[in-house]
Amino acid sequence: MEQSRALLEQAGIKIAAISYDSAEILKKFAELNRIGYPLLSDQGSTVIRRFGIFNENLLPDMRAYGVPHPVEYLLAPDGTVREKFFVPNYQHRVAGSEVAMRAQGTAGANAIHLKSGHVEIVIGLSSREAFAGQELGLIAEFSIAPGWHIYGAPAPAGYTSTAVRFETHHVAGYSFKFPSPQVKRFEALGETIAVHYGNFKAVGRVLLKFPLQPADYTLAGTIDLQQCSDTECEGPQIIRFQLPIKIAPTVPEPKRS
Repeated sequence: MEQSRALLEQAGIKIAAISYDSAEILKKFAELNRIGYPLLSDQGSTVIRRFGIFNENLLPDMRAYGVPHPVEYLLAPDGTVREKFFVPNYQHRVAGSEVAMRAQGTAGANAIHLKSGHVEIVIGLSSREAFAGQELGLIAEFSIAPGWHIYGAPAPAGYTSTAVRFETHHVAGYSFKFPSPQVKRFEALGETIAVHYGNFKAVGRVLLKFPLQPADYTLAGTIDLQQCSDTECEGPQIIRFQLPIKIAPTVPEPKRS
């Protein structure tokens, strides 16, 4: 998608795709779908095998023999692999916008602002538009007022760890990673607890279901947290949010002889 390509280029990332298809097939496919980045032919799957992503589940007499497991690599200028993006199967793909988001480290253009008590949260997907089966990036930026904190994981019984969750209507799976919490001793409670202070970011991934009909959707989710200071503690909260997403029509596969 052009939007993802633009985001990658803004982050200084160049794109190239490797396929087991012939150069002729890739040329026709690029022209038909107006693809503006290099499509590299790896007939015989030599490079695919070197990367260890050759799909061994397909037999030589099968049409798709030679195809790799779907994966994207983020490479440094010296060729070092900075990050790998794997997905479960061929029906799923990592969106280029997720790679760009991780490189830039900021919430996406469709970010929404949430506020509750002493906590403000800006949360957003890496793109407003995606294909069914794509994996999108997600960043949540937390701002906690001075003198207050929220609990990290693991939290002892009776306390609520901060967590981001998605409902599964349009989401096949998700993961979310918070920075390491600080360990603090609360003498008044007689306990040592992991907490988050100040400003920090949490980064996640959201895998869209396949199939989904092209249309406008919302991805519904919740943020669980508990706000406390050194002298008082509020009850557990569930903050609900909805992130808009447009599912685009799927690009047809290239025709192979």
